[in-house]
Amino acid sequence: MLMKENQSFFMDRIKREPFFKMSTAHVHPYYEIYYLLSGKRKMFINHTLYTVDKGDILIIDKGELHRTTFIGDGPHERIVINFTDCFLEPLFKNIGKEGSLSALTTAHLAIPIGRKKYVEELLDKITYEGELHDRFSEMLQRNHFYELLVFLMRCQAFQKKEDVVKDVVDVKMQEAAKYICEHYEDALTLEEIAERVHMSPTYFSKKFKKVTGFGFKEYIGQVRIKEASHLLLETKASITDIALACGFSDSNYFGDVFKKLKGISPYKYRQNKGAL
Repeated sequence: MLMKENQSFFMDRIKREPFFKMSTAHVHPYYEIYYLLSGKRKMFINHTLYTVDKGDILIIDKGELHRTTFIGDGPHERIVINFTDCFLEPLFKNIGKEGSLSALTTAHLAIPIGRKKYVEELLDKITYEGELHDRFSEMLQRNHFYELLVFLMRCQAFQKKEDVVKDVVDVKMQEAAKYICEHYEDALTLEEIAERVHMSPTYFSKKFKKVTGFGFKEYIGQVRIKEASHLLLETKASITDIALACGFSDSNYFGDVFKKLKGISPYKYRQNKGAL
């Protein structure tokens, strides 16, 4: 579930059945905190693969392409919080905007065992106030969320570690995804990328889908459209020039792919300043 237009804060808790994976990838103009209450998941963000265990948190920056998929055959339960810059304005005034935003870049945090109860109690309080709807609830929900966010900032300050992907196939898929992200403007082919990671095209295609949750062509399309969306809003380049700069053979094909993924034409997306 995604945050609705004009919302500045949204929280969702849900338990999923075994083998659940997101049907579509997400790219959204707001931040996300993903907390795994139970189970084990893989999260693929841009070109990086994260293994998420019970009690782990992912902070996902605005505009990051991401998708979750399963590990093993068990169910999982997660909490997702979406929020905007507007919701954070009072926090910016207290601890500074630059420092706050630097802590909201994509990060994987393993919450210390002794602090998981504290985090989950805060999440329960945020949920409770969101359901209460009296004249105090909005302020209390906001304050509980700020407390959670500042705690996560503190965790980041003391937890400076890289996520190490140990599985050989996972490493190769991450390498392939990174290459695609860095060369999306080129005429990339399945055969070319498979050769780079020393696999047959058929085997690579199968593994890429299993590990990342994306089909090979789907992932290239998502990466290109993500970049095109940025150029549509941040530059005055023509739609044709943007299409060619992002690896599309012509503007008509670009328009078809853009509308399929965004639900709106490139022209209207630019006209609406990205609001869908």
